[in-house]
Amino acid sequence: MEIPAFYASYGQGGVVASDGSFSILSPKKGMNTYGLKDTVWNASGVEVKSPVMIMDCTSFEQRQFSEKVMKNLRLTGFPVWFMTYINTVDDVFDAFNKDAEFVFAPYHFIESDIELRDICDVSDSVVPMIFVHKGKAILPGMRTADVLTVLEKLVGIGFYKNCIVDMRRSLDGYSWSIVSEDYPSTIPFVDDTRDLQDFQTVVTPYLL
Repeated sequence: MEIPAFYASYGQGGVVASDGSFSILSPKKGMNTYGLKDTVWNASGVEVKSPVMIMDCTSFEQRQFSEKVMKNLRLTGFPVWFMTYINTVDDVFDAFNKDAEFVFAPYHFIESDIELRDICDVSDSVVPMIFVHKGKAILPGMRTADVLTVLEKLVGIGFYKNCIVDMRRSLDGYSWSIVSEDYPSTIPFVDDTRDLQDFQTVVTPYLL
């Protein structure tokens, strides 16, 4: 199943969708904006029960969790996967609303491993996101490490579901094969799904 991800931000009195792009660390909204609800409905057609990912570009732009997108999100009929800036366990409590099935949190923005463990303890609906750059996982402080090592660590902490963000497709095919075999609940986030048919679910940015 391919899950569409929408670049969302707060503006013009509500939440809007836009074109967008990814930096090394986070999604970035584009200049052209459209009504989020209509955009999601048009993209999904009659498949109203498939999940959609909402990327909270407002929080990423501010480099702290902002309630603007979350509090003004009005999507009925869709399980929402909410990707936002999570730094501490307190942000997790703030990030969930009645529509969010999962909160996706980039690992490199989480303050510490202590916070990471606290997050795992308080919720089984948080999905850490491992961002990949030049084949390596990005860690807090812009350090890097082996992707499989980081994934093993997250699973060891207790995160049964994780996400690998590889928008530049720099992770090699062998590593992807190990992920699919040893960590089958992992969700790839990529812009091209052709080589990832072994995964049940893949997230791709929706292009307006």
